[in-house]
Amino acid sequence: MRSRLSATSALLASVQLLSLVPATFGQISIDLNSADSLKNAAKTVMKSMVKDYTGQQPFTAGLLPNGYGLFESGLFFNTILDYAAFTGDSSYNGLFEKDFFAQIGPNADFVPANKTEGVANDDVGYWALTAMTAAEYGAKPADSSSPAYLDLAKNVFNAFVSRWDTANCKGGLRWTIYNFQNGYDFKDTNSNGIFFELAARLGAQTGNKTYFDWATKVFDWTAKTGLTDVEANPGTGVVYAGASVQDNCKDLDKTFYSAQHANYLLGCAVMFNATGSQTWLDRAILLTSYASVTYFGPQMYVDDGTSQVVIEQACEFEDKCNNDQKAGKSVLFRSLAGAMRLNKKGEIANSLTVQLNNSAKAAGKSCQDNGNCGFKWSDLKYDPTKGTGFGEKMAAIESWMAIVRRANANPDTAVFQADTSNQPSTTSGSPSGSSSTPGATQTSSTPNSGSKVMAGSALGVMAAISFLNMLL
Repeated sequence: MRSRLSATSALLASVQLLSLVPATFGQISIDLNSADSLKNAAKTVMKSMVKDYTGQQPFTAGLLPNGYGLFESGLFFNTILDYAAFTGDSSYNGLFEKDFFAQIGPNADFVPANKTEGVANDDVGYWALTAMTAAEYGAKPADSSSPAYLDLAKNVFNAFVSRWDTANCKGGLRWTIYNFQNGYDFKDTNSNGIFFELAARLGAQTGNKTYFDWATKVFDWTAKTGLTDVEANPGTGVVYAGASVQDNCKDLDKTFYSAQHANYLLGCAVMFNATGSQTWLDRAILLTSYASVTYFGPQMYVDDGTSQVVIEQACEFEDKCNNDQKAGKSVLFRSLAGAMRLNKKGEIANSLTVQLNNSAKAAGKSCQDNGNCGFKWSDLKYDPTKGTGFGEKMAAIESWMAIVRRANANPDTAVFQADTSNQPSTTSGSPSGSSSTPGATQTSSTPNSGSKVMAGSALGVMAAISFLNMLL
């Protein structure tokens, strides 16, 4: 018995040690010359991201977990659309259909009943841009009683027109919608940039000149207020965060983020493609040039020691980016890819090819083959101490789709034609139902991080116990 017990004790000790060893995952291999490689990488991360979404507790259809803004939920659904359109994988179209409509609100303008107290113009704007994407990809609701995607986008446009405030700063949208909300005194380039982009895309989709007129009006207001510098000779191409109505928008908040920049860039590209105006092309090129040196910093290197990688300039160096800011890279990649598609002669792509290529490679190095992704891609490795969230995963997927879109600019619209009404939904509860902790804030943790570690450890322990039983 002594020898058998000694062996048993030794094995138990080994099991305990094994249970403490974290599972290791490899990086995602990226071949920029292989569309299949890029699509497979996106498939890996998309599967992980959707699992994070459907596995959250408590669950509210159409919303990301507490700790994420309403606009990020809209971005999540836009990423699903881009993924389907450029991989041909319709696996998540049914989920999109059911959960997206859960948050359109009673007036079909993306002001959901469970988020009224915290909703802002940029929140509803990003949902409207997602509806616009669905319309451009030819998607139609499987439920004939649901409003058309284009109509949803139009509803938000009309709401923006009604909120255009000429009494203060001679125009512009306020950040928030209601006067009791924080930020109501602030006119931001996120909301106004979305308004500009939405108007431009609606004009391109419908041919209605009114939309183009409003796009011009919003852009001109932004430039005259000094929130973007594209009119000087030469202008810098910067887009600042916004200004307060308290001083009639004189003192600018000169913070700058990739998302607000991206909306103006894509809007200009859409306007050029629709009108042929050299002015809009010049603006798009200037905004692209600024992005190429600001949001793909020269101090960021990949394998060859010289190539640039995407960075959220205002917060990433000091590791201060929050969840909202971490979502910006996905908007940037999506907008750049869209702008390049519309710019047939390549003036926009010419200044971005290296940055996009190397950012896509860096994303692969910063993601694991279990689908978790880091935020600071210039590290060229996954950093588990910084967590892995929805913004990081959306950015990685959009970076790879940007390369696919460059090689094959046309979306696979056929992938949206299938009847999704009978596809299983992971949603539960009533549409727009509030979670059990309405209004609660929660620090974002690492979604599903360690799940494979725990599963692996549990399997190892069970196997060891079975072996122990045989010994005993």
